Amino acid sequence: MGPKKSIAAKYAFHFLLWLIVIFSMAADTTYLIKYSKGLYIFFVFSKTLIQAFLVYLNILALYPVFFKKKKYFLYGLFVILITLMAGYANMQLEIFVDPHQPFTPGTDHFLFFLSQLGMAARYMVISFLLKITVDYYDQKETIKKIELEKTTAELNFLQAQVNPHFLFNTLNNLYALILERSDKSAECVLKLADIMKYMLAEGKEDKVILQKEVDMLFNYTGLERLRKPCAEISFHASGNTRECFITPLLLLPLIENAFKYGLNSVAKNGFVKINLEAEKNLLTLTVENNVPPLKNKDALQSLGIGIENVKKRLEMLYHGRYVLAIDKKPESYFVKLQLQLA
Repeated sequence: MGPKKSIAAKYAFHFLLWLIVIFSMAADTTYLIKYSKGLYIFFVFSKTLIQAFLVYLNILALYPVFFKKKKYFLYGLFVILITLMAGYANMQLEIFVDPHQPFTPGTDHFLFFLSQLGMAARYMVISFLLKITVDYYDQKETIKKIELEKTTAELNFLQAQVNPHFLFNTLNNLYALILERSDKSAECVLKLADIMKYMLAEGKEDKVILQKEVDMLFNYTGLERLRKPCAEISFHASGNTRECFITPLLLLPLIENAFKYGLNSVAKNGFVKINLEAEKNLLTLTVENNVPPLKNKDALQSLGIGIENVKKRLEMLYHGRYVLAIDKKPESYFVKLQLQLA
């Protein structure tokens, strides 16, 4: 939008407001046409100009200089002063265009001044209330914008934690295979390349097709199978995964935790069971893994680190649309996530 369009949009309400005031005043003073059309036009525009001057002197000068700075006494003093001046100007304009005003010196003269002062006071009060309202909503919008920027920055930080964390673990796995001189190291590199390609291509998107996330998780579990071929590792996905959308890399920490602090903490009898089901817009993910041995205190203490990351992202992105349950059984940790995708 160009500068001219921006200005027009910003002040469109002001133009419309004073256009309505002019037409209203013109309709109320048609009796002046019998004296002079020129006088009639002069009166309508002059009367409108007085009220406009009063309004903009208030909202552009008095309000920001005194009221916003909590100088309420000075603000009230100047408001009364310029309102009296506008009321007096209104009265003199009325007398100028129609000398036959129905009043005589004395009480009637004062009452006529009060009626013109009332018009000025109405415009002053209305302008003050409008300014207060506009400032209130502007402040709310500013706060919302700051909160959104803060949330976006925190989300970016949380998502950025996923990639290095995952890459570090996977490189450790690959290093172990290379040390064993395993033929599976080449396959591991290919799977890692596919996962990194997904992270680079889709990781910055707001939403991706659920099937893409499933494919990435399948590759990740495949990497773990290469490293521990004798372990019990299962991953099942079903439902309408090609029709739903999800925030990318949201589920990975839950599954990564199961391997890092469960399966990889034992030499044998470790297991990870993953089941993902999408029914309409409801995603249900369950992850079960073996409990680390009691002697492995580091694994026991670190088990929830990745889950905390997921909880924060869920709260920001799917507030009120998810249920995350974590159950510690005698021989396993069981995590269940239910998520409304849309």
